[in-house]
Parts: sequence; C-alpha cells; structure tokens
Amino acid sequence: MKLHQLDLNLLLAFDALMIERNVTRAAARIYLSQPAMSHALNRLRQAFNDPLLVRTPQGMLPTERALSLHQGVQQALKLLEQQLDAPEQFDPASSNRRFVISTTDYVECVLIPPLIAKLNQLAPGVHIEIEILRETIPEVELANGDIDLVLGFDEYMQVPAYLARETWLSEPLAALVRREHPSITEQISLQQLVETPHVFHSPLGTHDSIIDRYLKSQGLTRQISVNSQSYMSAAAIVSQTDHLLVLPARVAKMLCVSGQLRQVALPNDMPNYQLNCVWHPVHQGLAPLNWLKGLMRGLVHQ
Repeated sequence: MKLHQLDLNLLLAFDALMIERNVTRAAARIYLSQPAMSHALNRLRQAFNDPLLVRTPQGMLPTERALSLHQGVQQALKLLEQQLDAPEQFDPASSNRRFVISTTDYVECVLIPPLIAKLNQLAPGVHIEIEILRETIPEVELANGDIDLVLGFDEYMQVPAYLARETWLSEPLAALVRREHPSITEQISLQQLVETPHVFHSPLGTHDSIIDRYLKSQGLTRQISVNSQSYMSAAAIVSQTDHLLVLPARVAKMLCVSGQLRQVALPNDMPNYQLNCVWHPVHQGLAPLNWLKGLMRGLVHQ
C-alpha cells in the first residue's frame, strides 16, 4: 500500500488502539466517539488487509502484522510531534553557533565592532564570520544556509523580490578633505563638489553611485581622479592631496580621529544611502537567526 492511499488520521487511531487494546478507551484517548473509533478500526483492517486487533476472552489482542506495524508508526508519530512542537529555542549564553554575514566594509567598520562587544556580554561562544559582498546577492548560499544574512546599501546590491528584506538605516553622506585644504570650509557647495577632484570609493569596483546619478539629474558631472575599494586607502590619498572623498557620515567621523582629515557637509538636498538586511524566507522561523537580527537591528537604531 502507498502512503497517499492511507488517511494519516488512521495512524493516530491505530496507535491509540494498540496502547489501550479497547475501542472505548482508545476513542477517549484521542477524543473520538466510540462509533467513530469502531469505524476507524474497520478502515484500518481494510487498508492493511489484516484484522489487526482480535476480540478474545482476554480482551483485544494484536496480530503479528499489528505488532510489526506499531513500532514504526509510533516512531513516525513521535517525529511528527517533535516537528510540530513549539519553535526551536535558542540560548545565546550557551550557544557556540557560527553566523556568516555577507556585507561591505561600511558594516565591518560601523556595525560589527559594537556587535562583537555585545556578543562578548551576551553570547561569548557565538562566532561571527564576515564574507565580503560581491556584485550579486549570494542567493544559493542564503537558501542553503551557508550565509545567514546579507547587509548592504541599495547602492551596491539588487535584491530579488522573493528574498526577505528590511531597511534598517538611512545613512547621510558627508565629504572628507585634508585638514589644511585651501578652499573647502565647513560645507561644500554644489559647484565645489563638481570642480574638486574626487577619490571614488567603491567596494564592488563599480563606477556609478547615487552621487553621480544625482549630479546627472542636475546636468552635472564630478571629476573622479582615483578609484579605491578601501576606505583606509581612499582616506590616505585624501590626507595628502586636495582631493575629496564622499562616503557615509559615520565612517567619515571615524576616519577623522587621526586629525589629518576633517568632515565637510554636502549640499542639503543630497540623497542618503539605505542600509538593508536581507535573508532567505525559508529560514524566517529560525530562532538563532531572529535573535541575531534583533540584536543587530537594535544596535543600528542606537
């Protein structure tokens, strides 16, 4: 007999009958009426072409076929119960789970350090592994669990509609120049923005950005003299030239700590970056993943 030919509810009735060896008690065990249990027993007998339980002066006794079936049926029912129980529990304090995050150097600079500090307090055994986000979303790795989360700006990634996504942050942009820059003061004008040579930071090696698209909408183009895939190398170039670097404001603030650079405000109507968290919907219910997302979301909002 094929599984699709059997009403799986009959397996619950069979298990109750094998445990109670009495139709009335078996019916009460799974909240059926006595006639309904008798009907289920008749259907079971027809399905397996065996009497299964035989009435005797000593009560109902199982046949050899019933005994051989019951162990497997009990195991299957127990497995189903385990799968249908409450969602997986996750104890961060005792976990040694490894999470893999695909992201850009912005997240590495801004979000990962406070995340690691928080993990040292709450989940010292949890391990974070960073993979650099490339030009395309790692869809296969998200689906099979090799990568847990992708974090990046709209600027750098096109997210397929079927993936789950949350926007966690709208990040303003700022400019960096060397401290003794001769012509740029506290806020750069649109004219200075297009006349000053730029160091262009792009972690993916692309040559387009929201800044360029914004300038194009104004009929303008900026001068890009150097392309760099690293904040540190781009900042080093700016510190020794009269170039400027446009980047997320939080990273700009961090790079000013050395004293060689200063942060400059951009024109007021410049666009912002949108930081997105992306994951595969097949893992939506995983307690460890939901815990990590909640922790990181809280740090971003701080």
